[in-house]
Amino acid sequence: MRIVMISIPPFADCDFPLIKALRDAGHEVYYIVRLAPFFDKTTLLEFEKIQCKSGIYPASSYSAFAMWHEWLDLDKVFVSNDSVGKTGWASFRLFLSEWRLIDRIKPDVVHYVNIPNAFHFPLLLKYKKKSLCVVHDPIPHSGEGSFRDTIKRMFLPYVCSKFVLLNHLQDEVFCRKWHVSPQRIFHASLGPYTCYTVFGKTQVPGPPFILFMGRFSPYKGIDFALKAFNRIRDRFPEVRLVIAGAGPICFDTKLYSGKNDVEILHRYLTVKEVADYVSSAKFVVCPYTDATQSGVIQTSFALCTPVVATRVGNFSEVVEDGITGLLVPPRDVEGLSMAFGRLLGDAELLEKMRENIAKRNSEGGQSWKAIAGKYVEVYSR
Repeated sequence: MRIVMISIPPFADCDFPLIKALRDAGHEVYYIVRLAPFFDKTTLLEFEKIQCKSGIYPASSYSAFAMWHEWLDLDKVFVSNDSVGKTGWASFRLFLSEWRLIDRIKPDVVHYVNIPNAFHFPLLLKYKKKSLCVVHDPIPHSGEGSFRDTIKRMFLPYVCSKFVLLNHLQDEVFCRKWHVSPQRIFHASLGPYTCYTVFGKTQVPGPPFILFMGRFSPYKGIDFALKAFNRIRDRFPEVRLVIAGAGPICFDTKLYSGKNDVEILHRYLTVKEVADYVSSAKFVVCPYTDATQSGVIQTSFALCTPVVATRVGNFSEVVEDGITGLLVPPRDVEGLSMAFGRLLGDAELLEKMRENIAKRNSEGGQSWKAIAGKYVEVYSR
């Protein structure tokens, strides 16, 4: 089967393992990644400088792809380079170049990752019977979303025949809000972001720590993690809380100012730092107030690090309570603090969870081999 996957750099950590699994199963995968200045350093791809001229470039034009030659067929990877990063005439011409490239490939499937650029709607309409759209966030997170995004979602059902959601919990609201027939909804899941194992594991120096990692946003619930940590700090004075991410500070600075056991890394971690911090952490905390799914959890599991998470989105489908992590209700400071204390006070349980995660990564429905099989079934419908 010949597959064209269209994506953007922030989804590389879930794209690459899927592409590798599809290739291992004998399928031919072409990967078109749209690059703009604001995507220069996201997830696995860190571009030192993007090409100054818009156009379609081979992967060899960017050194960031070189290390991924075992995961991707680099001869089939193309960068749709938007040097301006603004919707306009240049972006439209770039879309036409993508269209010509896809026509030359003659795909059996057009696999679009997340909500398409408006300029891609005619392409999806042309390949409607062969297209599917993987919707990472069926409903925008609280405090996010835009008028433009809403308009694109309203028109998407008219240009795409199949939708893949990454959990079962939001089918009804997605179908109702965007007027999509349930018969057009299919399911896959995120597997562990195993590509992070490429970077090895270097121990982060200093005292043991709990890690929050990711873009700062109100729905991430960072305030609740800080309050929970304040409740257990006297019991575990040797442990610190590390909060790493970029974006506007959206949590109460009074909860950590003047406290040397809370470290704020107000920047995105490099890819190597992500691997080091996640693998060094006692556990990762995802205290979200709402969500769909989380790449942070899959990154943690790829590196066999347990997770304390709230029961939102598909977290309860991914985190096995007491097996690979602990689950608590959202906005529950007491529940979070009890979970922190339980894991910090039981080294044997933490180690057992790491073993369970390692086994889960290679077996069963959460392995990338099984996930790729689900996508092939959807492609064939």
